[in-house]
Amino acid sequence: MSARLLRPLTRRLPSTSPKCLQTVRPGSYRIVQSNPPSGNINTLRITRPYSSKPSSGEGMGPNPEDQKSKGSSPPPKPRRFLKLSLATLISGYALHSLLLKPNDLSLSDIPIILGLTSPRSLNTTSFVPYTIVSREQVSSTAFIITVEPFNPRHTVLGQTTTTTSENLRNQLQEAWHHGLWCVEIKQPQLQVARDYTPLPPPVGQEKEEMVRGRLRFLIRKMEGGEVSSYLSRLEVGDKVELRGPHLGFDVVQRLGLESTAGKKQGQVVFLAGGTGIAPALQVARRLYGPVYEKGDDQKEWKQVENMPTTPPKMTIVWANRFREDCPDCEELEGLRKRGYLSSSIDVKKEGGMMPYLQDIKLHHPQQFNYACTVDTEKKWIDGKTIVDAVVSTTTSNNKSLVKGTATADPSCPLHSSAALVHVSDRQDHEAQCKCHGGSSNGKNLLMVSGPDGFIERFAGPKAWSQGLERQGPVGGVVDELMRKGKVKREEWMVLKL
Repeated sequence: MSARLLRPLTRRLPSTSPKCLQTVRPGSYRIVQSNPPSGNINTLRITRPYSSKPSSGEGMGPNPEDQKSKGSSPPPKPRRFLKLSLATLISGYALHSLLLKPNDLSLSDIPIILGLTSPRSLNTTSFVPYTIVSREQVSSTAFIITVEPFNPRHTVLGQTTTTTSENLRNQLQEAWHHGLWCVEIKQPQLQVARDYTPLPPPVGQEKEEMVRGRLRFLIRKMEGGEVSSYLSRLEVGDKVELRGPHLGFDVVQRLGLESTAGKKQGQVVFLAGGTGIAPALQVARRLYGPVYEKGDDQKEWKQVENMPTTPPKMTIVWANRFREDCPDCEELEGLRKRGYLSSSIDVKKEGGMMPYLQDIKLHHPQQFNYACTVDTEKKWIDGKTIVDAVVSTTTSNNKSLVKGTATADPSCPLHSSAALVHVSDRQDHEAQCKCHGGSSNGKNLLMVSGPDGFIERFAGPKAWSQGLERQGPVGGVVDELMRKGKVKREEWMVLKL
């Protein structure tokens, strides 16, 4: 009997079939019939070549060969292949960078690198990575770091940041317009954070820094300081984590800069110790506008930020341990002899804090003064220093000194010293004036900023209540001067920063 090709089985044989057939796997087979020389028994032998894989017709369902005859699916599109290849390359490079530079990238950055999500913006609830783009050593113990928003795509692709998000620019603009503000910087190993006050941008670079979203901080490495010691070890290109901005005390409302016509503006005396110069410069920026080399830009920003036409007078007395912290700064005695009046200065635009102070003095010689004391030169801030600075606001060219508080409500947190005792800087930006008609004459502000010991010596310690740091009663040297009548308690409001 000749062999013939059987059609492949396309379904499992029923259970009623002979067991010998149930064991046969479906497929194409060759049937050979042999007849022995004697006997009536016919033998069937089923054969097929050996293979470790099923034949093309094995299995349930249609024969793949039949499917080919009906038409085949098109090959993958080249564009999809290119996208997949690019994603694979970027992912591989990102993982490679993670292994080589773990401080630069993390696994959470991969979706940003692939363009699936956008980098997180600075906010008050979670820490956001920033990159250190410059570091300037201004003295043996103090340095300035400049940071900008971290974008892992720029790290992987070798790009540089040119612009930041509109949301971040609006946040920074609001913070600078408010006046006093800070951000938290985290120490990741110890999981602790400290508040740091951003410095105004360098002279002539206000717009560029705003577009890039850059922030600058004056930091002094302190013995035993967890965060300052951590920051002192970082280099350009390293990451830091920031949270904020946190708005501080409302200087504008207290000074009466936005009061209705006929209301008088207050004046400012600022005692700054060491890095406490940073909030002093923030106040100066709010009073006199961004520091620009060109007057046109200065006028433009005054219109945008509603700057006062005639800003109040401000005197900064900056205490330092060493002369290297305040080079070329006029000594306090010279300012005293002149009665805190203006003098000609040689503006130097290089490094540290001095360019800020000198430039403001150059553009506002009648309203702004500053002087320095140096511990190693045996010059310190004392009671006479404070009295001289306060009295200087009564000179003939500053007749706007506020006298009396007839319109101030005792419960007003903005204009009442009694109510200020219970105020926290974290909540002050939400405070509303409770004075008659919602407005009061501006208050003169005596502001103190620096290490805790510096603040306690001149204005008394702050107080903790309900989990917040509050102002507490006025104490120290200022309280003694007020009790002696050398500084009028009803005319000056003390702010501890």
